[in-house]
Amino acid sequence: MKHMIRASFYKLFHDKATWIGLVGTVAWSLLTGSMIAWSADTKLNLSDAYALEKYWSDFMAFHAIRIPLLVSASTLFTTEFKDKSWKLLIARGISKTSFFFSKVLCILVLTMMISFVAIVSGAAYGVTALGMQTDGAFMGNLFQYYLLQTVAHGTAAILILAISFLIKTGEISSSLNAILLIFGTMALSKLDSALSLGDALTGSWAFAQSMLVSFTRQSEWIRILIVFAAYFIICSLAVLLFERHRDID
Repeated sequence: MKHMIRASFYKLFHDKATWIGLVGTVAWSLLTGSMIAWSADTKLNLSDAYALEKYWSDFMAFHAIRIPLLVSASTLFTTEFKDKSWKLLIARGISKTSFFFSKVLCILVLTMMISFVAIVSGAAYGVTALGMQTDGAFMGNLFQYYLLQTVAHGTAAILILAISFLIKTGEISSSLNAILLIFGTMALSKLDSALSLGDALTGSWAFAQSMLVSFTRQSEWIRILIVFAAYFIICSLAVLLFERHRDID
């Protein structure tokens, strides 16, 4: 397991998909900040709590973390299936369980990296271009926001990884994940409304977790952690049970 983790991290930091994803995160974050600045609703004093909350909620609504994470993760974790190198690892005595959980650890680290780069880029744009006030409260909120967004996006990352493992084809898994990202929240929101469930379904959806994280108000951190744990357990069991009964192809 230790050697598998080491190999996975070596691949993570030496694969161009990781660095393309991080560069894409910065570019997407700056574009997002510019789009928010151009909208009429952002002609607000960004020292105001409401304006700060709106900036960050709009920032997340533009998928400044989710899209780069989806693209880089789908690319990074399906190459070993594409070039058949994972068969060599299994043949050398590496268990499918060790292989999977080494990738889980890697994708969570990748999520931490992309979340950090995106949020710091968004904060830097807000401070330099929009005049945000960087007092102690702002920095404390920023740190808490980063931690919770990392956990929230970690939920989506677990689902992205599970789909990549089950499908094993980068183009198909990334397309399916993109469909779930773009249309999943919308469909569940309409179903919640039709069934008068409030946000019971939407609030439990992996790609909607980040919207539960507030910058200036109290975030639903207990709910976020519970949903993360649920996805971790369910997706892990689904992948391991499916792979256990599937031949290496």
